[in-house]
Amino acid sequence: MTPQQDLLIPVTPTQKITSLITRCMAGLGVVLSGLWALITYAVPDPSAFGFTFISWKSVVLVVCTFLFLSAVSIGWQIRNLAPILRGSLQFLMAIGLSLGFFILGTEYAKPSFEFAKLQSKIVENEGTNLLGKRMEVLDNVRIELLGCENIGRLPTCTFELTNLNIDRSFRFYDGTYLFDETGGPLKFESIRVGQVDGEYYSEFQLVKNVPTRVTLNFQQSGRKLNNTPAIKLSFRDKNNDSLMLKFSDVVMN
Repeated sequence: MTPQQDLLIPVTPTQKITSLITRCMAGLGVVLSGLWALITYAVPDPSAFGFTFISWKSVVLVVCTFLFLSAVSIGWQIRNLAPILRGSLQFLMAIGLSLGFFILGTEYAKPSFEFAKLQSKIVENEGTNLLGKRMEVLDNVRIELLGCENIGRLPTCTFELTNLNIDRSFRFYDGTYLFDETGGPLKFESIRVGQVDGEYYSEFQLVKNVPTRVTLNFQQSGRKLNNTPAIKLSFRDKNNDSLMLKFSDVVMN
C-alpha cells in the first residue's frame, strides 16, 4: 500500500481516542517533569517565584502527580507487548511506584533539602479546619487557638496544647508576639497554665495526651483591639531548634 493510499484510509474513533490519550499523557509528563526540574535545579528556593502556595509540600505533591501520570503513560504504551514482558514491566513499575511514594512520604513528613527545612520551621494557620477549629501540630504538640479577648486594653489569647508524644518540658520564647491592627508588635509578658500564673519565661510540663490550657498575656495596646492580623508563637523542639507558629487574622472578643 502506497503512502498516498494510507492517507485515504479513514481514522476510526478508537484510533482518535487512543492518539488523544497518548498525546495528553506525554504532554502532562513533559509539563510536570519540566516544572519539577525548574523548581528543583533552577531555583534552590521555589518561594523566589513569589507564589505563596509553593512550599516543600506542594513540590512533593507535584512529584507524586508526575510519578502517577508517568506510570499511567507507561502502562498505556506497553499495553501491546507480549504478556510476559508486559507483566514484568508492570511488576517493576509497581515496585518503583511503591518505593517512590514511600520516599516522598518520608520527605513530606521530614524534609531533607534546605529550603524545605527552613519552611518546616515556620507554620502558618490562616483559617479553621473542617471541624471549625484553628489548630496545627508541630513537634508532636497539637496547638489549638481557643480565642483572644481584651481585658481592658490588655490582649490575651488562650490556647490548648496537647502533647502527642512522651512527657516533656515546654516554654514560649521572646519571639512570641501579638500584632495590633497597624502592625505594631505587642510583646508576650506573662502566662497562665491551667490555674497557675507565671512569668513569660516560665517553663511548664506537657503530659502525654493531657490537654493543657494556656493563656498568654501581651503588653498593653494603645487602644482596644477588634482583631489582630497575626499572633506569632515562638518555641523550640526537643532538639532545641527554633520553631514558629503564626495564626493570621484573629478576631478579638
